[in-house]
Amino acid sequence: MQFTREEIEDLRDKTFCRTPALRVHSIPEALDFVNRVGFCFAFKAHNSELPCLWHAACGERQPEYPLHSHHDPYIGLVWEAKDVLPAQQKIYYGKALKNRPTMISLEFLPCFYRLHGHNGKEEAYLRLYMQGQLSSEAKKIMEALLDNPPMITADLKLASGMAHPDKRAAFDRAMAELQMHMLITKIAEFYDPFTFLWDIFANRYHEQVTAAAKISENQARLRILQQFFTLVYVAQPAEIRRLFGWPSDDIQEILDELLTAGFICNDLTIRNEKGTFYGLRQLK
Repeated sequence: MQFTREEIEDLRDKTFCRTPALRVHSIPEALDFVNRVGFCFAFKAHNSELPCLWHAACGERQPEYPLHSHHDPYIGLVWEAKDVLPAQQKIYYGKALKNRPTMISLEFLPCFYRLHGHNGKEEAYLRLYMQGQLSSEAKKIMEALLDNPPMITADLKLASGMAHPDKRAAFDRAMAELQMHMLITKIAEFYDPFTFLWDIFANRYHEQVTAAAKISENQARLRILQQFFTLVYVAQPAEIRRLFGWPSDDIQEILDELLTAGFICNDLTIRNEKGTFYGLRQLK
């Protein structure tokens, strides 16, 4: 069966809430949106790769980013949601996908945590360090936070020996590493003076960490890809690899499982576009 790209985008407008009638108006609606889609970007999504809360707040497919974002009501709603909802432990917020601000529902958080290979133990950071996947600066910060969680940014810099202005860039890179590996998480923001409060991920999301230990990496990828196709309808393996960063062989294994189960098909085409497209079986 053949579709046009516009037909696919029309379908996504509904699941992404990119119409005035479906747009997100409030924090409770933002929470409902994240829980329904499972995982989404907070501020920007390129080429409809995933739902985006800002797009949903605007009720538009391609909103124009405002010049003065601090006075924009739609950006303001997303900004408030990314502060309030994680602080209430209702969602996870961090740079989980493509190093961009991402929101993940508590239902899907165990799947993403499992794919980082963690077992919920504090020693996970040491394994990553020994494997060369964690810098020495990140290791120092992790150990400082383990000694006295939670901590504000200034105290964490002091405790890890990285308070000197010359070490700011290294500190920021190390904090990004720790967040990417889901070892630490921001739990609050303060504005007078402006600072963040940080905690150990496994402390903050203990229930989800426990749930992650009960599923395999294959099961985690399967659940994520099922939801992904429910949201975007059609995708190519290369798109999946760019978004999630999974090995190609692992992606193909899950796609084959979904094909066998009849959840997706691989005989869809998009007019004037080349390659193999996988899509929800219900589209046929």
